[in-house]
Amino acid sequence: MSTSTFRAPIVRNPLLPVAIVVVASAISLSAHVIKSVDVPGVTAFVSSPTGNSDAPVPLVWQSVTPPLTIDTGLRVACFYVANSTAPDPDNPDWPRITSVGFELPASPSGFALLDPLDGDWRLVEGVETTVGSRGVVTLDFALVTSVNPTGRTPGRPHDPSGIPPGQAAVRRSGTRFCVSGPFPATLPDLRTTVPPGTVMPTTIEGLINGVVVGFHGVAGQHQGVDAGIWDAVLPNTRPVPMYQ
Repeated sequence: MSTSTFRAPIVRNPLLPVAIVVVASAISLSAHVIKSVDVPGVTAFVSSPTGNSDAPVPLVWQSVTPPLTIDTGLRVACFYVANSTAPDPDNPDWPRITSVGFELPASPSGFALLDPLDGDWRLVEGVETTVGSRGVVTLDFALVTSVNPTGRTPGRPHDPSGIPPGQAAVRRSGTRFCVSGPFPATLPDLRTTVPPGTVMPTTIEGLINGVVVGFHGVAGQHQGVDAGIWDAVLPNTRPVPMYQ
């Protein structure tokens, strides 16, 4: 595995926030197929930019005189969300992804949406949501688009927000989101072959383990809503919530 590092140039200001960006190429290129809990065929594909080794980027303060580096404790994570559901034959713009939320261990807060900033998406914290018949989970943060209960965008009934269907289930497909916040340095290792309590360094794919994707317009109805999750290796084995 080869790794290259890019460090933003230091401008001669007393203190300058910079991000240390690490891009790694990984041998394994798995990503996450997200499936509806209750409605067959409703799916999403959520992926990190390049592969399994992608990690959140630390935000640090650097000064030139005196030489000083301070870790802010914040990280930036970017990921892609594609709506891989087949379009409804009668309404090809539907169903649409209208929310993407994350469950994280230890309930951190202080997240901010960095991209996209076009007004259709906003970030909210501490969102309690029902994952179909599997139960209720509190998402530490969620990216939501402005829709009414029918999934329509207020003031734009014929120009719906959200991610349209029919997108390819491949890495970097769909909409890119970048979020800053206190992402944990480690995550519980969810492989069944490790002892309980084992942790691993945080990667973006590891964060996506806890994703919950919300849909509008399922089952041929604009008001039809549903949620999808990554369901681990075997169907119906992921607990909800994942982090007790």
